[in-house]
Amino acid sequence: MTSDPADMRARRADTVRTIAESTRIESDRSGRAHEPLSDRAALLVALGRLDEETRGIALMRLRAGRKFPALGGFGTLRLITEELHWIDGRTAVLRTGPTRLALLQRHVLLERRLGSYRTRFVMSSGHYASGVRAIRRERREGIHLDVDQRTALFEALRHTPTPLGVGPGPLSRARGILGGAAAERLDTLHARGADVVRTLAGTDADRFADRYDTLLFLAGMYHDRILSSRIWRSDLFAVARAQLDPGTELVQIAVDVVALAQLDAELTAAFEAQGDMVDEEGRREVLVRRADLIPVWDQVIDRVAALSRVVDEIAVAEIEHRSLDAVQRTVGLDQRIDDLISRSGTREISADNTHSVSDQISRDTL
Repeated sequence: MTSDPADMRARRADTVRTIAESTRIESDRSGRAHEPLSDRAALLVALGRLDEETRGIALMRLRAGRKFPALGGFGTLRLITEELHWIDGRTAVLRTGPTRLALLQRHVLLERRLGSYRTRFVMSSGHYASGVRAIRRERREGIHLDVDQRTALFEALRHTPTPLGVGPGPLSRARGILGGAAAERLDTLHARGADVVRTLAGTDADRFADRYDTLLFLAGMYHDRILSSRIWRSDLFAVARAQLDPGTELVQIAVDVVALAQLDAELTAAFEAQGDMVDEEGRREVLVRRADLIPVWDQVIDRVAALSRVVDEIAVAEIEHRSLDAVQRTVGLDQRIDDLISRSGTREISADNTHSVSDQISRDTL
């Protein structure tokens, strides 16, 4: 019995929604955490945080084959940013002492490292035009990003969706620069801390900050899997490539998800503010506006689910293509065997001839 396509589409969307709402993505079958987003996927996601003009120019650069500076994975920027936020939260409540001093020193180190990354990304002479004529040429081609635009892109990359449990996390890194009573004090603070601290400590390598980060990572992961497929770039998928640009789709998803996340945060703040004033009518209005966003969230979920289906269809095509290659190789092998056997008569004649020559040589030497 064939499943109803609409029902299958709904189930796929429900699966994506469940993953996003859980804020975690299960490890692969080998138990390893998922690979970080590629630099290209991270850049495309970051474009969702930029103004339309900067976004358009950056997309033109990517389509023109222009590279952006590589920093060893943009997820590193997110982890540094999260650790800085964690330290800010801890030092705000700590009294003066060795623990607070050590965390402040760590904060200075991280800010210095972040500044180094910012300079490398924004000011790279190997990636951006610097001379007057080169800048004019890039502007005519519509691919020139000025310093402010590059800085905005770098700041957007600090939000790269990343499993926040990857690596030792801020707790263990902070403990590494402390000792004795100070480290014990930090452990006590950690025991009282919020869930985000436990997440950052590395207890769950596949957990994300929120459902929006999780969905963006999923979309970026599907984008990477599609583009890394050899068969996707083959003639077999020429029509599909003409109909779907995974990069454009990822940017559009990112724009909507970022907007939803920002509105969600603002509505939450407004709801809490109304609560302080005990304004029930205002709280109801906030809830109504939040409900208005549910259809938009559902539509974005459906778009990510559609990308996941493309990934699955490509996987099936690759298996079938490998099977076809195996059959063709077998047919080719059979033909080679038949050809080899068919030449047996020729080989017998040749062997007889060689033996005859040998006999003749033997007789002549007698």
